[in-house]
Formats: sequence, structure tokens, C-alpha cells
Amino acid sequence: MGFLSGLSAVLAFRTIPTTIFITVIYAAVFSTLLITDQLPSVPKYTRGLDIQQTYRDLHEVAARPHPFNSHANVLVRSYILDRVQNIASSYDHVSVNFDLSSNASWASGLLSTNPYAVYYESDNVLVKVEGSDKEYQESGGLLLSAHWDSVSTAPGATDDGMGVVTLLSMVKYFAENRPSRTVVFNINNGEEDGLNGAHVFMEHPWVNITDTFLNLEGAAAGGRPLLFRATSRAPLASWSTSRPHANVITGDAFSRGVIRSGTDYSVYEQAGLKGLDFAFYRGRSRYHTKYDSIPGMSDDKSKNALWAMMEGTLSSSLVLANDVKGKTRSESVGQGSEPVYFDLFGAIMIVFTFQTLWIVNIILLTVGPVILLMLVYFEHIIRVTSRIRSGYYRAANGDVHRESFVARASVEIKHFLKSFWVWSKFWIALLLGVGLQMLLVVGYAKLNPFVIHTHPWLVLLSASSLAYLTIVLALTFPLTKHGVVPAPEQQKLSILLHQYVLTWALLVYTTSVVTLGGTYFITAWNAVALLGAVLACVEGMAGARGYEDEEEIERQRRYVHGVHYDAVGTAENGHRDSENGRQHVDVIEETEPTEITPLIAQHDQFTPLGEEQGAIGWWIAQLLVVVPLPVILVSHIAVIVLFAMNQTLTDGANPFGVYGVISMLALLIVLPLAPFSMNMHRWLNTIILIIFVLSTLYTYLAFPFSQETPLKVYFAQSVDLDTSRVVTELTGPHHFLSTVIIPRFPSAFNQALNCTDAPDKLGLQTCKWEVGDAFVPSPGRSERHYGQGPTSSLEKWVTTSIKRTGSNSARIKVQGLNTRSCTLQFSGKRVKEFHLSGDGRKGLQGGSEVPEDGLEQIRLWSRDWEKEFEVDVEFAGNEDEKASGRVSCGWAEYESATVGGGRTEGKIPSLEEVLLFLPEWAVVTKSSAALFDAGWEFEV
Repeated sequence: MGFLSGLSAVLAFRTIPTTIFITVIYAAVFSTLLITDQLPSVPKYTRGLDIQQTYRDLHEVAARPHPFNSHANVLVRSYILDRVQNIASSYDHVSVNFDLSSNASWASGLLSTNPYAVYYESDNVLVKVEGSDKEYQESGGLLLSAHWDSVSTAPGATDDGMGVVTLLSMVKYFAENRPSRTVVFNINNGEEDGLNGAHVFMEHPWVNITDTFLNLEGAAAGGRPLLFRATSRAPLASWSTSRPHANVITGDAFSRGVIRSGTDYSVYEQAGLKGLDFAFYRGRSRYHTKYDSIPGMSDDKSKNALWAMMEGTLSSSLVLANDVKGKTRSESVGQGSEPVYFDLFGAIMIVFTFQTLWIVNIILLTVGPVILLMLVYFEHIIRVTSRIRSGYYRAANGDVHRESFVARASVEIKHFLKSFWVWSKFWIALLLGVGLQMLLVVGYAKLNPFVIHTHPWLVLLSASSLAYLTIVLALTFPLTKHGVVPAPEQQKLSILLHQYVLTWALLVYTTSVVTLGGTYFITAWNAVALLGAVLACVEGMAGARGYEDEEEIERQRRYVHGVHYDAVGTAENGHRDSENGRQHVDVIEETEPTEITPLIAQHDQFTPLGEEQGAIGWWIAQLLVVVPLPVILVSHIAVIVLFAMNQTLTDGANPFGVYGVISMLALLIVLPLAPFSMNMHRWLNTIILIIFVLSTLYTYLAFPFSQETPLKVYFAQSVDLDTSRVVTELTGPHHFLSTVIIPRFPSAFNQALNCTDAPDKLGLQTCKWEVGDAFVPSPGRSERHYGQGPTSSLEKWVTTSIKRTGSNSARIKVQGLNTRSCTLQFSGKRVKEFHLSGDGRKGLQGGSEVPEDGLEQIRLWSRDWEKEFEVDVEFAGNEDEKASGRVSCGWAEYESATVGGGRTEGKIPSLEEVLLFLPEWAVVTKSSAALFDAGWEFEV
């Protein structure tokens, strides 16, 4: 008995064993996840890639901001061109094409209220490594793509400097290790201003060589790169890195418009190519700012991040470029062929199709309930049979006959209420959990909406601890007078069944309504919930300890086997006799020994009422089935979502959406432990309560920004050439912008501040103020008159002419000083057709068309400086109505960004002021492609 007692103390379904097992499971999952989520160090063996040379290349490419419309951009292009030409000069199968002939026009933003068109001229650097297999030299090739331009406010170390230098290393690698299939490199320009380099590449003949692509991108500023998207399952067969990091949920976010930005992947996918999008996604607060630089990261972090992109690119490219059997190309097409994929602890990739997921869902939805209903029915039959054999019903009926009607009614009501609570408390706990999470979200959104920006882990901890407390305390109530949970095994079975019903309902919804690959964790959760409920039913059918009725346990507790008992009336604390009015009760007393009484006294072995009971072994199997897998899958998603979304509020994300998603994931992480929650130790509950209070109070009160996680504010400046009025504008959170940041700027002293809601960034405001002569920008030195200083005559910055060419058409000419970018903005009448002089009137790029209501804007980009754009437009609408709008050009060069190269005396004093006077917990980024523009109003 000593051994069994010791075994029971360790393995029985009791408080301490349950608490230890669950704590170990959650600790193991999260510690493993956090360890494997770290950037891997650069190994000694780099698989033939020269990490040191690539890191030197990064210093050249990311030395300073180099947007398309800057001379620093030309310097970076020259460096890249020299590097690939030096490599190609040593290998006959490598050729370089500096594309200065392709141009394209296309329409974009067609689903928005502000549709626009783009005209762009290529200066992409293209490299072709001809494959060794003649069958795949002119078709079936691989496209590797990255863009070398940065935004005007960032050197672009991760966006997309690391992608570019990775491609330079891959050019060298494939030159030395010739692939079977031809590999084309599109090292393109102009991505930041509208995916322009990828669009114009569609006009180059080399695009016809490729059928598969891998795009490298930086959608944030560092960390561990992620496989963002995949067009189909076949290319995913190539994703065999040593530390895979991928999840279909990011692709779902793009497809549903949750993520509003785009990458070159979108262009290639629209053109019919199959491929992958590989990108950095963490650190949005540093993205497009001065901190997206090599100094912005420590050497180890920048090198490790670079190696992570290089290693992932090499692994995938080797498979895609040497796949002569076509495993990464051939696949089923049609509905359901979309891929579902995710990694587990960076060790393994799981890949299957949505059709497979759908089939599994249908099987679970139909077969699961049938199996479970049968088992529940059999378990009930076995229990009833056991009661009949034990004489339970005879004893119960005897007790009923001795009770009054009121007593019997009271017992029945108590039994009903108890049964109702047992079968409804899971749903009450769930509703309570959802309700309290909503209150927590409202608290964050109203009191400190940006705190997740700097403290994402504390926000997740607060939500998770609240979810734990809600579920555990609700499911534990009520305790017995001895402080233990009554019949925990039966409650475990009940909650397992209800949890299965919940997952079944969620599975119905995700199968019939949502239809997203990212809901794979619901499928897994339903499967393990089904298996756990089956095990619990079998446990009950096997007569495991703890499945007896409380009344039966109490009845058996009153008797000792082998001893005869009689009921004896007494007047103490009983009911009144109907004849003499005295109270009496029937007390069970042992009779005098007879010839049938056992010679040796028998003693009852029941556990004292104040102690826990519990079956040994069954619950451990159920715990290991039900808890780990859902927790692992949801935790992986939670980490990706947490770091992808935590710094998006300054981009205009909805705080209720951000905090709501985090709270939902926290609840999903905790819910799998619900069937075992009634045995969690009160000391653990107390500790988690303290954690919840402290983490919530801190995150409600803490300052939301720091130098490591700064607030981004968006800068723009506009010059009205008609009035010579210069206006600076900043966009950001109103409280910080108007009361803390802008009052620091000398140009805003004593100036009227006009703040309105930002049109494209939810929850942010745009504040404008007029600046004096000291803050007037300068386009810089004229390319047409090189050596001549910058002009101070504003009217010479943009020259334009507009004239009617028909009843509803016009010709617009525009030329800007020291720029490659101009814009035509139309108000009132829109444009239904346009052509540029010299474009051969070839029309819009395939798959693109002008919307029925017409275009509101035409964006013009030239490979040459100070080009005169000549645009013929045809207006939509009434011929008698005048057309009006604005012709402008933009600039992106300023003094501090051109230190060491690319200087043409372009100046933006207002931006330099912002850089100088911003608090250390804030940083500036660009609001649009141009840091400042200048233009004329027109009417024709």
C-alpha cells in the first residue's frame, strides 16, 4: 500500500501532479520556441558563399539613403554593375544586360477611390547565368529578384540592401557552380515608389526564360527573415533551409488585405510565374528610417540577419535551379491547390494543399461526432449497469421513501442546478474569458494604445494571464467545504466533450466560411480534442477511479463489507414523527455480532473527505494528447503575429484590431488546458494573478516609445509655385505630434498649426504649418547647366505647358530641375486614356486597364535627369467641362543624406530641422515618394 500511495501521489489526477505536468509542458513549448526563434550565428562553413565579401558589399550599397530620384542611387547602381560585370568577365555562361531600353505604363490602385497610372523607364541591372541543360536554357528558368533603391529617409540595409548583396553572392556562386536551369537576376530599381522595376522587367525578353521566382525583400528592419508568401505548393518543395521560418498566415494576411503594402512578388504572380517571397518582417519602428542601417544594428545582428537571408536563398535556389525532373514546377491547379505550410521550431517544414486540409476537415466533421456519441452512449450504459449490479437504485429508492416531498424536491432542484452548472460552466468560462479580454483590449486602446510598440511580450503576458485566471477560476468553482474540486475526473470528461464541441463548431466555420490555410491549427485542435474525449470515455467505461457518482461513494462509505446494519430511530436532529410530533431520524447502527459476522473486524478504506482522490495514468495520456500540439501551433502563430503587428499602429493600424488579435491568440493558447484546470494549484493561481496585475498596470502606464523602438513620424513638404507658399507637414499620433514634437521646431514657432485626420493612416493626424524663407527647400544644381549653382528662382523649378488638342483631349509637357520624377494630378474631370511621346503608343501593360471612372493621377519616372515628359491625355466626362489639376515634380535629396557621395546641393532645411530636434524616442520617415514637391495649378 505504501508503493501505491506513493505512485498515486505522483501520477494520480491530483493538484500537484497536474500543476507540475502542465507547467512543464508550457515552459518547454515557450522556452524551445524562444530559443529557436533567435537569429542563427554565421557558421564556419558557409557552403561556398563569401559572407565577408557580401558584408563589404552591404557597406557600399547601404552607405547612405539612395532613393530612385537621387544621385546616390546612381552610385549604388554603378557599384552593382561593376561587381556583376567583373564576375561575368571570367565566365562565358554569364552575361549582363544593363537595361536602358525597356519602358512601361500601367494602371494601379484600381480598387481605391484614387486610381492612378504609372509611366516608368528601366535602368535595371540584369544578369543571366545560362544553365548547363540545353532543354532549360531558354525556358523553365529561375528568376531571382531584389531592388537596390531605398527610401529617401533610410540607407536601406534590410530594405533591400541585404537582398541585393545576397543576389551578388548568388551570381558569383552560380557562375562557379553552373546550374542545370538558366538563372536570371533582376536587380531592379524603383520598387519603393510602386514596384516599378518589376513592372518594367515584364517588358524585357529575359522574362520569357523564367517560370519560377524567388523574391528577396525587407518589409521591416532586421531579425529573422520569413517566407512571406508562396504562389503554390510546388515551389515550396525547395524550401529546405537548416532553420526554416514560414507560415501561411502571412500569405493569408496579404490575400485578405490585412497587410496593405506590396512587394515585387505581386507583379511576378500577376504575370503567371510561380514562386516565393522571402523577407524581413520584424522591427517596423526602424523600417524606412535612419535606423535601417548597419550602425542601426550591432555587427553580430546585421551579419546574422544577412547570413539568414543568404542561407535561405542558397538552399531554395539550388533546388529550383537544378530541378530537371520538374518537382518544383509540376502541380495540380484549380480550387484547393493553394499551399498550407508552417514550420515547427525552425526544424521542419510542414507542407500540404488546402484541398488536403479540406478533406481532413470533412472527415473530422462527419466521423468525429458519430464516434464520440457512440462512446458516450456506451459509457452511460456501462455506468447504469454497474449501478444496477451494486444495488445503487434499491438503496436510493429506499432513501427516497423515507424522505418527505419537500426534502425530495429540494434534492432534485439541487441535483438539477449542479448538473446544469457542470454542463454549462465551460461555456460560461469561455464567454467570461472573451468578455474580459474585450475589456482588456478597450483598456489598452483607450489608455495606452502604443504600448505594444515597445512592450509586446508584456501585453501578451497580460492577456495570457487574464485568460488563464478566467478559465481556471471559473472551471474550479465551486470547491467543496474541504477545498477540493468534487469529482474532477467527471468534470474533466465533461469539459473535454464541450471543448470538442467548441472545436467542431470552429471547424465548421473555417471549412465553410473562412476557407483560409492559416486555420490549420483549428483542424489539429479538433483532432486532438476528439482523441482526448475518446480516451476519457474509455476511461469511464473501464470503471477508472473517480467516475463513481458522489451519492454512491457516500453510500458505500457508510458501510463495511461483511457487517450487518439496522436502522434505529432517534429524536436528535431529525424529522417529526407523524403521531407524537417528536423529531426522529433513522441512524444506521451496527448490530451485535452473529455467526455470520467476520471473525476479524473489517475497516473501511475510503479516503477521508478532505483529501483528493484521482485515477492513475489515464489523465496523463489525455493531457499529452490534448494540450501540447494546439499550444505549439498557436504559439508559433502568436510570435509571428506579435512581432509583425506590434509596431504597425504608427502606420495607421487599428488598435482594437491589433490588441484584439493578440488577446484572441492568448485565449487560444490557454484553452487547451481547460479540461485539467480544476486541479491547478492555488499558489500557481496566486502567482499568475500577481503577474496579471503587475503586467497590466505597467503596460497601462508605461511610456510607449524608446530609442530602440522609436515613434515614426511622416514628413512631407509642398511648394505652391503660384503663390511661393511653402508648407511643411508631419503625420503621427496627435497627442505626441502637436503637444510634444512640433513645438520643438523653430520653424513652427508662432505659426498657425492646422491638424486634420490623416487620409491614409487610421488614428493618425497630419499637422501643417507654413515656413519662412530660411526653410525653403532647393532642388539643387541643374543637370542642364552643370557647374552652375542652384537657382533661387522658384518658377524655374518646374516648367510646363498645357494646351487643348481636341474637344476632350490635351497635351501636357512638364520638366523638373534636377529630378527624374513628375506627377499630373487631375481634379473634376478624370483621364480615360493617355500616351507618352516616344513610348510607341503600345498602351498599358497586360492585365492593366483604366477604370471606368478614369484616372485621378499619372506618375512619371525617367531614367534620365531633367527629362521633358510629353503626355497626351483624353478626358472622361462632358466635353464642355473644363479640366483642372496640378502639375508638379518631386525631389528626395538633402544634405545629410549625401555625405560621401551623390551631392548636388539639394537641400531640405525643414527635414534637417526635424532630424535635429526630434526627441530621442522618435524618428522621421518619408510620407510619399518625394520629400518635397513643387507645382503649378492648371485649368484647360
